[in-house]
Amino acid sequence: MLHMWCFRWWILPFIFEQFNIHYARAAWPLPNMSSIQLLGLFADAANTSVHTEFSVHPCAMFKAALVLSRQYNIKIDGEFIGWQAAQTGGNAIGALRSTCQAVATANVVGIVGPAYSREASIIAAFAHSDNIPAISYAATEPDLSDRNTYPNFYRTVTSDAAVTLPVVKLFTRYNWTSCVIIYQNDEFGSGGME
Repeated sequence: MLHMWCFRWWILPFIFEQFNIHYARAAWPLPNMSSIQLLGLFADAANTSVHTEFSVHPCAMFKAALVLSRQYNIKIDGEFIGWQAAQTGGNAIGALRSTCQAVATANVVGIVGPAYSREASIIAAFAHSDNIPAISYAATEPDLSDRNTYPNFYRTVTSDAAVTLPVVKLFTRYNWTSCVIIYQNDEFGSGGME
C-alpha cells in the first residue's frame, strides 16, 4: 500500500505539469489560403523562439477571430480573409519593415496592431498613405486619437488622457495635494504624465 501511495505522489506532479500550459499553442489554418489578408503586428523580436505572453495572447486572438470569420462565412469580395503575422521587435522601424514587406507581397486590406504607441504612430501614418485601416489592441498615446492626423487609425483601448482623468477626479474627491509619479520616458509614459 505504501508503494502505491508513493507512485501517486510521483505521478501527481507530472499531471499538474501537463495542465500548466503558459502559452496558447494550436494548429491554425494556413495564412495564405486567400489573396485578401489582414496583417497582425506583434511585439516579439523577429525570429524568436521564445514568445512573450504580451505577444502570444493577442496573436492567438487575432488568429481565432479569423477562424471565426471563416465559420461565420465572412468574406471580402467573395473570398475568405487570410492572415499574416509579423514580429516588430517592439520598435517603430521593425514594425514599418514588417508592414512594408507584407504590403509589398500580398493584398493587405487591414492591419491589426502594433502594440506600442511608438510603433502605432508610424504604422498609422503608413496606413493612411495606403488607405488601409489600422487598429491597435494596446496603443494608448492620446495623439493617436486625432482624426485629422490619423484618419485610418482605430484602437480597442482607451487613450492615456481618458485613463488619467479619473485619477485627477480621485485626487479632487479626497483633497489630496501631492503624489509621486513614476513613468517611463517614451510616448507611453509621457502621454500619461501630461
